Amino acid sequence: MSTAGAREGAGGPERMRCLVYAPYSFSGRGPAESCAQIAGGIAGTGEVVEVFAGRRRVMLPDGVRVREPFPGLARRVPWRYVETVALRRAEEQFRRALSTADPRSTIAYFWPGTPSRLVLEARDRGILTVREMINSALATSGPILDRAYSRLGLEPSHGVTAEAIAGETAELPLYDYLFASNPEVERSLLDVGIRPEQILSTTFGWRPERFVGGEPIERTVPFRAVFVGRIGVRKGVPELLEAWSSLDLDGELVLVGSVDSEIADLVAEHVRTGTVRLWGYADNPGSIYAGSDVFVFPTLEEGGPQVTYEAAGCGLPVITTPMGAARLVEHAKTGMIVDPASPSQIAAALRTLAEDPLTRSSCGAAARAAAADFGYDRVGAQRAALLRGVLSREEDGSGG
Repeated sequence: MSTAGAREGAGGPERMRCLVYAPYSFSGRGPAESCAQIAGGIAGTGEVVEVFAGRRRVMLPDGVRVREPFPGLARRVPWRYVETVALRRAEEQFRRALSTADPRSTIAYFWPGTPSRLVLEARDRGILTVREMINSALATSGPILDRAYSRLGLEPSHGVTAEAIAGETAELPLYDYLFASNPEVERSLLDVGIRPEQILSTTFGWRPERFVGGEPIERTVPFRAVFVGRIGVRKGVPELLEAWSSLDLDGELVLVGSVDSEIADLVAEHVRTGTVRLWGYADNPGSIYAGSDVFVFPTLEEGGPQVTYEAAGCGLPVITTPMGAARLVEHAKTGMIVDPASPSQIAAALRTLAEDPLTRSSCGAAARAAAADFGYDRVGAQRAALLRGVLSREEDGSGG
C-alpha cells in the first residue's frame, strides 16, 4: 500500500492534488465526459485537479487543469489517426507530473485503459493510486453477456474476451483503492479478490442544467414508455421488446439511441407493429423525457448509468435492474427494480405503472427529488471527501 504523510504544513492544511489519467478523446460524450464532470466536482471543493487527456475537443469544467499532448489544430484530426502517439505523449506528461508530486498530498486517479506500468510507477513513488470502475469487473460482465448472446442464438460480439478478463483481473490488484458506482460493481470486485476496505462506494451523476426548458414531444398516446441508451443486447433491449409485445396497452415504446447491427432486424420487426417507435440518437433527450410517462432500462450490465439519473431528474419513474439502479432507484418508491433478463417482470412493472397513474405520479415525484442528490457538483464533492479520507487513512497507517 502506498504511504502518505501528514498534510499539515506551516501554512495550514495542504490542498490535495489529484492527477487524473484518462486515455480518451474528450468530446463531451461517454466516459470522458463523466471523467470531466467528476473532475469539475472535485475541483469545485478547492482541490487541485489536473486531467491528462489523450485529446480535448470541448472545454472542461471551471477549475480543472487540462494537460493534453496536441493542443490546437491536431484536435480536428480523427482520433484514430492520432490516438497512439497522443497517448504515448500523455503518458510522458503524466510521468513528469508524478516525478514532482508530493506523496503526502497527491492522488493518482486512473481511468480504464491506463497502462499498468504507469500505475506501478506511481506506487513506486509512494503515491496513492485509485482506479475508476466504469462498469462491473470484466470477470462478472463477460459471463453475463455470453449468456445473453446465447439466449438469442447469437455469436458473442461484446468484446469481453477471456484475454480481456484475464488482463483486467491481473490489473485491478495493482491499485490501492477502486471507485465502485453501484453495489453490483462492488460485488464484482469482491469476486476477483479486492478487499472490502479498498472499495470506495460512490456514484456517477448528471447535469441538471442540461434539462432546463424545452418543450415536451407531442403527446399522441395515453401512455408512453421510453428507453434511452445503446439499443443492443447489453442493455436488455431484446427482453424489453418481448415484454412490450406481450402487453395490450394503449401506448407506445420509444427507443432512443443507436441500434446495434446484431439486433437491427429484431428492432425493425417490432417497429413495424406500430407500437414501438425508433427515435434514433438524441444528444439531449430532455424533451422526450418530458413527453413520456415511464423510463424503462432493463440493462444486463452497468456501472452507474447517467440515463437513470437524467430520467429520474426529469420526473420519470424508472423501471430497471439492480445494475441500472445507480443507487437511486428504490423498488416501489422511485420506480420498479426487476430481475435481469426477465421479460415477464418488465411487463408486470410496465403494466403496473401504466394502469396506476397515482403510483406513477408518486414514484416520478420521488425520483425527481432523489435525483437532486446526484448532480455532478455533489458527486464530485463526495468523491473529493473519499479521496481526502484515504489520504488521511494512509497517514494514520490504517489503510487497506
